Amino acid sequence: MTAGAACPICGADLRLSFALPGLRIQRCTGCGHRVADHDRPQGADSDYHAQYEEGAFLESLRATRLRQARVLVAAIRCHVAQPEAILDLGAGRGFFLEVCRWEGLAPLAGADTSERAVADLRRAGIEAHLLPDEPDPAAPLGALARALSFSPRVVTLLDVIEHLPPEHVAAFLISLLKELGAALELLIIKVPVADGLLYGIARLAAAASVPGPLRQLYQAGTWPPHRSYFTVLSMATLLAGLGLEVIERLDDLDFEPELLPARLNRAPSAAAPLLKLGGRGLAATAQALGRLDTATFLAWPRPGSSIASERGNGH
Repeated sequence: MTAGAACPICGADLRLSFALPGLRIQRCTGCGHRVADHDRPQGADSDYHAQYEEGAFLESLRATRLRQARVLVAAIRCHVAQPEAILDLGAGRGFFLEVCRWEGLAPLAGADTSERAVADLRRAGIEAHLLPDEPDPAAPLGALARALSFSPRVVTLLDVIEHLPPEHVAAFLISLLKELGAALELLIIKVPVADGLLYGIARLAAAASVPGPLRQLYQAGTWPPHRSYFTVLSMATLLAGLGLEVIERLDDLDFEPELLPARLNRAPSAAAPLLKLGGRGLAATAQALGRLDTATFLAWPRPGSSIASERGNGH
């Protein structure tokens, strides 16, 4: 987005926050939302899974995502009498759906822009569908709505909407709700938040001419990167504006303290003991201050909203 543009969430002014190599970050003066413009890297047309390291990094990520999935499944059961018919949009490695299956939830389906992700899900025996690289914000499900073997009642977008063009996020969600129809009981959206302690530390490091941590949080150098960084306020503003009522919010560190060295790409192995100690201290501090790195919003249409009315009329 160009300088002087309005925030895509609340309409307030965007001001330059950081100009880093290959990355320009603007901050909303109203809701604190961040909008990021990235240079397109070499290899951007490859499957996004091929852009990430395997090994210890992936295992540390798996540990976090499985833990989060167990918490999320428990939360779903609190709000949906018979949780079933779950669609995970942007399913990635399939960690969430893996836990859903362990917990006996069915039917399940995942969808992703990665051919590798879809193939892996199918090999695991989970229904999976390929999405276009840039979903149409006016019809995000597109052919998927006709291809699914069931009507989704619970839909998850876990670490997904921050990858979309910021100006398309609201239209994407509005169209998604209309496409899903009256069968939908619960929409779940997880995003990274700039309220977190890790973001604050990375911002201070960038101000001190150490841009690496902030670039990593924005996934600079991969494609699609994080084009937005939300705040709790900007997400609440977005969902309220869409006529959605947040019924629960789950805040999380988004890393395992003992596995922090593996989550930091290319961290020297000699620094691992110090990083583990730092991870424990960072986790304790973030918990004490209430400054966690991600927020998961469980929401449904607010009674009387235009979306609820349309869904009630079967549109």
